Amino acid sequence: MHTRYYPSRVLWRHQPAATASTTTGEVAVRGRLLHFTAGRGRIADESGEVDFVVKERVVGIKAGDIVELYGIVVEGIIDATQVRLLALSSAVWHQGDWSRFHANGLWANMWVRAAVLDAVRDFFKGADFLAVETPTLVLASAQEEHIQLFATEYQGDKAQKQFYLAPSPELYMKRLLGVGFERIYQISRSYRNGEMGPQHNPEFTLIEWYRAYASYEEIMADVEDLVSHVAKSVLGRSSVVRAGREIDLQPPWERLSVRDAFARWAAVDLDASTDAESLFRRARALGYGSARRGDSWEDLYHKILLERVEPELAKLGAVHLFDYPRQLAALAKLKGGDPTVAERTEAYLGGVELSNGYTELNDPAQQRERFARGVQ
Repeated sequence: MHTRYYPSRVLWRHQPAATASTTTGEVAVRGRLLHFTAGRGRIADESGEVDFVVKERVVGIKAGDIVELYGIVVEGIIDATQVRLLALSSAVWHQGDWSRFHANGLWANMWVRAAVLDAVRDFFKGADFLAVETPTLVLASAQEEHIQLFATEYQGDKAQKQFYLAPSPELYMKRLLGVGFERIYQISRSYRNGEMGPQHNPEFTLIEWYRAYASYEEIMADVEDLVSHVAKSVLGRSSVVRAGREIDLQPPWERLSVRDAFARWAAVDLDASTDAESLFRRARALGYGSARRGDSWEDLYHKILLERVEPELAKLGAVHLFDYPRQLAALAKLKGGDPTVAERTEAYLGGVELSNGYTELNDPAQQRERFARGVQ
């Protein structure tokens, strides 16, 4: 049997490989040859795999090629009467992308990721949020001290313009709020230069949403409901397993103020350590070797958070950390009755930061003053 090379059309209606073995009668399957020796082989498509036999000698195909075969199922195996070569493979087809996706679990992750995004869209649609899409190329961005931007140039007929890849869709979404859209969300690609690690990537997918007239209390409830909904939709249960431990996602989650978390797990009184020097002395007295003289207050805070607080948050499962020191919340409203903290919250799941939200500062005079004084 000679194979026909590179046809421009397939001949038969495709039967998924995963179900072909249970079919009776004639079937046609297209996919990649996983192996083929002495008239016996296995073919894989997106759905799964199925074995086949060919009684006639087949010339011109090998493992790795993309083929179309037609035959009759006999005891779960396709007895192929026709085999067509659709595309040749290289000699190292099983390496590179194929190995990366099939040997390391990325294949399954792609399906899970798609299901997660479907569930996210379903949640926001059910909550009457409008899906929006804002520009990725921006002329200016809300520059934060620890976020570096990717820059590029537009080369038009008249003049060049510098653009940046948006680190988040925040600015344009707030403009949409300003013209009257009260409940909006976006699943966006975002870009942050210099960020690379187990939990950071220079290009990543960000879910961002805004609701008018709401505080961080509603945002915390949104996070709980969203995560629980996604888990139920994708896993069929309102819990996840992380590091061998099952974490209950049913609302309400535990809530812990930053002040209490630092006092409980780091033995640091943030109210008594409001400047870099006092926080440095306290950190060194407690044995924090990573603390360096000359570190900013924010640097010292984050070192203590990473070393002592976040590992303990992992033991709580799903938890909201809230009421952040005002130095760490430039755009958040200060808490009524306690101007030393701002109404900012971060959700943690298994010790990993999942979200960041806050009650939006709506006092323009205070906002201008904070920017002028460097957040405080």
